[in-house]
Amino acid sequence: MSFTLAAAQELGIPQVFFWTFAACGTLRLMNYSNLVDKGYIQLKDESYLTNGYLQTNLDWIPDMKYICLRDLPSFLRTANPYDYMSKVVLQDTERSIHTCAIVFNTFEPLEKEVLDSLKIFLPPIYVIGPLHLLMKHVDDKKLVDLGSNLWKEEPKYLEWLGSKKPNSVVYVNFESITIMNLK
Repeated sequence: MSFTLAAAQELGIPQVFFWTFAACGTLRLMNYSNLVDKGYIQLKDESYLTNGYLQTNLDWIPDMKYICLRDLPSFLRTANPYDYMSKVVLQDTERSIHTCAIVFNTFEPLEKEVLDSLKIFLPPIYVIGPLHLLMKHVDDKKLVDLGSNLWKEEPKYLEWLGSKKPNSVVYVNFESITIMNLK
């Protein structure tokens, strides 16, 4: 959350923003206010979630060919003009533009075009990751046990993957949101 950026800015501390998801996700979020201004979002009513409207092509977003409204995070596809997450996204993207730098958890060769687009209007960008691959370089056992995944892992999928021929499976991550509580 970007509230730390506001505090750092108020105290005159340099701010670096860490986007935990891929650069393509950030580019989609950076265009959210354009989607609102162009009338694509907020949805007129709930029927727009099922009537084909989400197939609307957004070919004007640079370096994101074939993206449609359905490809936006589901929490942004809302008919509620007071939706909390929409306001948080607008606030976070606006604040991130004014930081000293932004760090992305991605693999640069995979998202080069999108990163190049982001470099046009963002502060300096640094790419690290994918972060889960860096875990093998952590020596502290206590930190290794923390892992980099908020979801409970299902080892049966790894068993299934291990049963397949090399280079025969394509993995696609559609990004995730995790809800956490104090328990």
